[in-house]
Amino acid sequence: MSRYRKYQRKIRRYQKKLSRQKSKLKKKLSDFKHFIYKIGISSTEEFRLDKNSTPISFPSHLGVIFIGEFDNDTILFQSILENLEKIFPSFFFHIHHLGSYDFSTEVFSKGIMKELKDIEESSELLSLHPTNKFHQLIISKKEQYNLDQIIAITDLPLYSSSDNNIIFLIGEAHVPHQSCIVSTLKLRETFYARASNEKLFEERLNKEIIHEIGHLILGTEHCDTQLCVMSYSDTIEKIDNKSTLLCNKCRIRLRIVKQKYNF
Repeated sequence: MSRYRKYQRKIRRYQKKLSRQKSKLKKKLSDFKHFIYKIGISSTEEFRLDKNSTPISFPSHLGVIFIGEFDNDTILFQSILENLEKIFPSFFFHIHHLGSYDFSTEVFSKGIMKELKDIEESSELLSLHPTNKFHQLIISKKEQYNLDQIIAITDLPLYSSSDNNIIFLIGEAHVPHQSCIVSTLKLRETFYARASNEKLFEERLNKEIIHEIGHLILGTEHCDTQLCVMSYSDTIEKIDNKSTLLCNKCRIRLRIVKQKYNF
């Protein structure tokens, strides 16, 4: 056998060995992520929501609260106000700016799940919070301020309290309690290691706020028209591709709600 063929055989053996090592490493990484998940989550039983809910009629009072670090929440609120009044005209007696809120250190640490940032080639481990922790807080704020509906804007990463496998949520509406949450984390370009773009961020945020408030008014169903703001968006590309407006079908649904409450 020639020296050349011997080297070829050695190279093929090394390639097979390397491939096996890669497979083992991949499995170990998967097991490690599962382990991190297990040790990183504490009991969320205390964040359960009761099944009782208060009937709502329209027009209503809506509260907007910011949870986390927002330097420009007043400017953001003004943008949110203008967009909601444009899409849902006459649906609200008043939209209240409830200011900012921070969880206490004790509450902040409860229910946390540790998870790797869900974009390729990222090793950043983030602390995700259960959605019901937010719903509990803002439902109590809704009652405190005698509001009909409430939405929380947070910069914290979320996972679903109903399904721990649904992670890095952008938004969630709890229709029976008329509360909803939007996380800004994945709406910022910096999440994807790209240059900051505040205009794009604000546009994305308004789309998701309109979407979640839309669920409180129209129900849990998503629209099958891709450009409609009520269409389902599980990626940032889908959010960017849809508009801030309701499609004709959803505008008809909105009109039916107005007729039901005679306003």
